[in-house]
Amino acid sequence: MSMIAPKISYQSVSTGTNLKSGPAGLYYIISTVTGGAITVYDNTAASGTILFTKTLAVGDVIHFGGLGIAAKSGLYVSITGTAVIGYV
Repeated sequence: MSMIAPKISYQSVSTGTNLKSGPAGLYYIISTVTGGAITVYDNTAASGTILFTKTLAVGDVIHFGGLGIAAKSGLYVSITGTAVIGYV
């Protein structure tokens, strides 16, 4: 078995975005340019299980540790503002 962890992808989002379909992991959120509210769902749409929600200020960095937060169905981000999301 390989000891290399999966590579973390990232994407800058400023509107509702389906980051990934299927099993996924949420690792970090960095609020950039503008603050705003963010909600991350375990789904491919803005419904279902909420994994994380917060009102962000510019420069906020939220890290979910080495294991991240697991999602079964996918990762969908609903946001007002702009943030960079790290996921697998």
